[in-house]
Amino acid sequence: MEIKPLRCSINEHEFKLFRDYIAKKSGIIIPPEKAYLIETRLSKLMLDAGAETFGEFYEHITKNTDPNISERIINAITINETMWFRDTAPWKVMEESILPKLVDELASGKKSRVRIWCAAVSTGQEAYTAAMCVDDYLSRNRLKGVGLSAFEFLATDISGSALEIAKNGRYDKISIKRGLSDYYRDKYFCSNGTAWDVDPRIKNAVRFERFNLQDSFIKFGTFDIVFCRYVLIYFSDELKKEVAKKICGALTGGGVLFTGNYVLYDLLKDDFESRHYDNLTYYLKKEGL
Repeated sequence: MEIKPLRCSINEHEFKLFRDYIAKKSGIIIPPEKAYLIETRLSKLMLDAGAETFGEFYEHITKNTDPNISERIINAITINETMWFRDTAPWKVMEESILPKLVDELASGKKSRVRIWCAAVSTGQEAYTAAMCVDDYLSRNRLKGVGLSAFEFLATDISGSALEIAKNGRYDKISIKRGLSDYYRDKYFCSNGTAWDVDPRIKNAVRFERFNLQDSFIKFGTFDIVFCRYVLIYFSDELKKEVAKKICGALTGGGVLFTGNYVLYDLLKDDFESRHYDNLTYYLKKEGL
């Protein structure tokens, strides 16, 4: 019996098959120059499935013989790059401009709660950063009658494996150093051997849910702030517009959208007004929409 050698490289036809499959399932567009991402991140799944080529692997996944294979592929292909207090500027804007207004509305009874959504949250750092930012602002300003319980934090991601890390709220020594100051580490984390655990009060303030940004946002209701950072750049122009329109619908009047350190004014100008802080551009939903 002849044994065929395994081929873990991907040809042009196979790349197109997987590019389209991944785009359909996640919205992520992988350009031809990054075909190596499919090779390096899916080779183990291919071999585990008993396939000898990516063509055979594609046939395997399209036959639906493994109900979990789609999720495993998306878990493998998503980048999951994140850090604490990423970019700094959004958190300064929160403290100096957004939170004072929202807290006043809570204190006056104009609002009963504030809702914050961190989309494409990866392993949770951004969502916990948002909760820490809010709690620290409230405690430093000694605001009476408004506590962390008045804020609702939703965090979503398409990757189930990333969300499991987020839900555990436990980070290794390398992850904990990426963007986290000693001040926030000492205030909101507890050392647990070789890892650091998020303060239970902060951990319990955040609800994590698996979610694909291609799906309808209606079930989540409306939000005062949406973080949708460093994910739109991986989508097609058509999907960018679709997601931006859905975010607009999910924001309250005057609600705030943070997208990351790249300008999307042409995409958002119909529904949002741009604002600037240092090198950051962020967006306010236009009133009346």
